[in-house]
Amino acid sequence: MNKYLKIFLIVAGVGLVIGLCAVYYVFHMPHRNLADEKPSVVMTAKALFDDFSKDEAAGTKKYGNKAIEVSGNVVDVKVTDKDATIVLTDASAGVTCAFDSATVAENKALFQKIKVGDASTVRGQCDGLDMIQGVMLSRSVLVK
Repeated sequence: MNKYLKIFLIVAGVGLVIGLCAVYYVFHMPHRNLADEKPSVVMTAKALFDDFSKDEAAGTKKYGNKAIEVSGNVVDVKVTDKDATIVLTDASAGVTCAFDSATVAENKALFQKIKVGDASTVRGQCDGLDMIQGVMLSRSVLVK
């Protein structure tokens, strides 16, 4: 066999093994669990919205993709079998907390008890400012 062909096959084999290991790692890495994660910042929903409304870029840099724990009054609640959304502080200038189906299924009775005007504390991953929905927290969990 040609010397260059052997070298090519060895390099291709090593590259294939490294590529397969990388794909395995990406698809099997542990997921972030915000229920157990200590929040980076604990603040009111109004303070979080004010930080973003003053300077969106600075707010995104400071809070983006971090676990944020916010507290405030509930102004809107939408609960379905598959997901839930709670808006804290003010409907037009607040923090929208999105909950996934697993969280809703585990705490369905708790979500049914939440009413407009209740004080609530939520921990979630900050996704930045949305001009329509306010500051977005995804993968949220209720803090008891």
